[in-house]
Amino acid sequence: MAMQTTATPYAYIAAGLRQIAYVVRDIQAGQRFFIEHIGIPRFYLMEDVRFANQTYRGQECDSSLHIAMAYAGEIQIELVESLSGQNIYQEFLEGKGEGLHHLGFLIDDYERAVRDFTANGYPVIQSGRVRRDRGTRFAYFDTEAAIGSLMEIIAPDEAGWQLFDRIKRGDF
Repeated sequence: MAMQTTATPYAYIAAGLRQIAYVVRDIQAGQRFFIEHIGIPRFYLMEDVRFANQTYRGQECDSSLHIAMAYAGEIQIELVESLSGQNIYQEFLEGKGEGLHHLGFLIDDYERAVRDFTANGYPVIQSGRVRRDRGTRFAYFDTEAAIGSLMEIIAPDEAGWQLFDRIKRGDF
C-alpha cells in the first residue's frame, strides 16, 4: 500500500535532500572505503578548511577540517575530519566515534529554512559561510533526538552550485 502524501509548508526542505555526511578520524581511509567497497570513482578533497562567520552552540568559533566530497548517483557523499577547534564533528567523534553524522538539504531560502527549523523546536547548533559576508551559507540543527542524526541546510551561491556540478561530473 502506497503512503498518501500531502503538501506541507516544509516540502521545499525535503525536496532538497542531496547529501549524506560521515565524520571520520582519517579522511584518506574514509575515501578508500567508499572507492574500494562502494564504487565511488574519486573524491574532491579540500584540506584545512576554515569557514567564515562560524558559530558553534551560539558562540563564535574557529575550527579546521578536511572535507572530501563525491557523488553516488544524485546523492553527495561528504566525509569530514575535524583537525582543530570546537565543532559538532569533534563533539560527535568524542561522543560516538566515526559514523553517519547528518543529512544535508540544498535549499534556496536560507532565512526561511532557519525560521522553519527553529520554530519547530530544532535550534541551530553550528553555522557559517564559505567566505566572509558572502558565499554559500550553512546551518546544522539539533534533530538528533527526533531522528538519530543532525540535519543541515546548505544555501549555495553560484560558485557553490558550480563546484557541486563539477564534483558530480568528476571535472576536477
